[in-house]
Amino acid sequence: MRKTASAFIIIITFVVLGYFITFHFRNISEEYSFVSIRNITELQNEINRKKEEIRSINGIIVKKRDQLKQYEVAIKEEGTIKEVLRSKIEIARIHAGFVDIEGTGVIIVLRDSERDLYKNEDPNNLIVHESDILVLLNELKVAGAEALSVNGQRVLFMTGVKCTGPTITINGFTYGQPFIIKAIGNTTALNAAIMSPNASVVILKEVFGLDIKSRISPRVRIAKFSESTSFKHLTVKEGY
Repeated sequence: MRKTASAFIIIITFVVLGYFITFHFRNISEEYSFVSIRNITELQNEINRKKEEIRSINGIIVKKRDQLKQYEVAIKEEGTIKEVLRSKIEIARIHAGFVDIEGTGVIIVLRDSERDLYKNEDPNNLIVHESDILVLLNELKVAGAEALSVNGQRVLFMTGVKCTGPTITINGFTYGQPFIIKAIGNTTALNAAIMSPNASVVILKEVFGLDIKSRISPRVRIAKFSESTSFKHLTVKEGY
């Protein structure tokens, strides 16, 4: 009888204990929710995007404050912001390529190779192609070139280079060799970009035998873009 009573008490104790444990975990599950690794990753990516947006907005705020300060100084000293606006327009025209410019830089002259063909070699290996010029232009851009031209044609964001046999067409004008690339910028950086062991100039000279000469110049002149431009599909978006 005593054993039966003890067993009954133990059973009741475990039932009550189980009830309280279940009730406790139910309350915890209502307060907390479990998330998967995927959800955590998505939330982290969203946080990073918001941080990037904040940095971008802060950059715009700093830029606008600087502009406002320029306007305030101009009004205080001259009574007008006309000169500040004129300066900004001139800078925009320079970036757009509508102004003749000059500065320190490099000049690269490319000609077809004059060596004999190897046995069964493709004759195109000895010709300067648009891809060669495009790679060179890209290397100069990466090196910080502030302005570029090919055979006197200003290189803009929409400039295309097309090869037709021994000639190259750029900005709608066709030229034969030599092809002259001019770049304005830091001469040390520009020269290093085209003279490094892995540069396209070195490969084109040593592997394909193209005739390429380059030099640093304290005074590189680049003419303005001579044609008119028009945009059919883009519009100005405020707020960026």
